Amino acid sequence: MKTPVSLLFCTPDRFPDSEIDAPDTGIMMVKDLPTLAMQALACKQCVLSETRSDVMFGSGCEDADVLLVGDVPHGESEQGDMFTGDPSLLLDNILKAIGLQREQVYIAHIIQCDTPDHRDPNADEWAACRRWLQQKISLMQPKLILLMGRVAAQTLLQSHDALHDLRGQWHRYQDVPVRVIYHPAYLLRSPRQKDEMWKDLQLIQARLTSL
Repeated sequence: MKTPVSLLFCTPDRFPDSEIDAPDTGIMMVKDLPTLAMQALACKQCVLSETRSDVMFGSGCEDADVLLVGDVPHGESEQGDMFTGDPSLLLDNILKAIGLQREQVYIAHIIQCDTPDHRDPNADEWAACRRWLQQKISLMQPKLILLMGRVAAQTLLQSHDALHDLRGQWHRYQDVPVRVIYHPAYLLRSPRQKDEMWKDLQLIQARLTSL
């Protein structure tokens, strides 16, 4: 039985101060995502902690086979959902194309805090946030990671290659197969890329079937 968990964003009124015992330095090893989320709220490992509106930890099925990692968070925390409007509907269709529903996957961002002017995260910010994502992966043990968008792909894979060049091939991260796909918001702006996206989805579905 897959366990649903909703830890979309953490704000001080979500968790009492007494429940937040993560130190300012380091990440304590924990046994589940809800505990990790409470630690994330207390994170002060980079300057983004001084300006963030929320900690966008993630949402979805806690032991999902598929982990989707999107670009830098912005706007979603105000809406209470990681995807809203047309991008949300398109994401549902993308998941349906590979035989999944939103409730069967887990969705996170490449970093947990919004950046000023929605810029790409710098090296220090990624170094601080990488450990959170690594522990999410260790706890979840997904069978497949999908990187949605240029920032997520370049940051996780530590590559300067264009999104187009990172697509169309399998990568690995923490020994988990990784595929780079277009972000739903980008597809809405560039509908001509939907044919390429369909090719990606067919290969992803075949990989999932074989796992």
